[in-house]
Amino acid sequence: MAGKEQLLEDPVDLIRETRNNFSLVNDAESLLNVTQMIDELQRLVHEKVETKAEEVKKVDSAARKTENRLEVLRQTQLASNTDGNGSSSQNDAGQLAQELEELEKRLVVMRTEVDEGLKELAHDSSHELDLELLQEAVPTDRIHKANILKIQVFRSLGLVLDLPHRKVLLNKAGALDVVDLDDSTSEFYRTKYLWERM
Repeated sequence: MAGKEQLLEDPVDLIRETRNNFSLVNDAESLLNVTQMIDELQRLVHEKVETKAEEVKKVDSAARKTENRLEVLRQTQLASNTDGNGSSSQNDAGQLAQELEELEKRLVVMRTEVDEGLKELAHDSSHELDLELLQEAVPTDRIHKANILKIQVFRSLGLVLDLPHRKVLLNKAGALDVVDLDDSTSEFYRTKYLWERM
């Protein structure tokens, strides 16, 4: 307890202690897990959207076919009315009109379901991702707590890790310093360079 109070009173020692305990391994694993979860959620959303779009296409196609049949029957009815024999054609036209109405109602319902499903899916996906991130952020042991503290300290000092590009970005007073993690300089020199600018 006394050691912690001493570190808080002496910021230089706190920074030195934080630097000595700094590790990128857990950050990289967490970022990889989050990226994989986002990719999986995007894949699921894409699959569901494609399925619903296919269903809507089928109903649209059925509605168009019924409209065409109805138009043919109307033409037939007009022709038969002029001949004086229109009762059976009228029944067929009435039945097709009813089928068309039912198909149009089904199409409206399916489109509504697709819209609601997409909204719900987007909400559920973001909620699941938030839960996963919260679970990952919950410290499970002292090392994990220490790593989270390191990340918070570095971010508060303006340090950002760009792991996909293997770079460290330092934003201080509007000036941006970029340090390449793969260059030939030693880790000690890179760390010293960053600390001097922080």
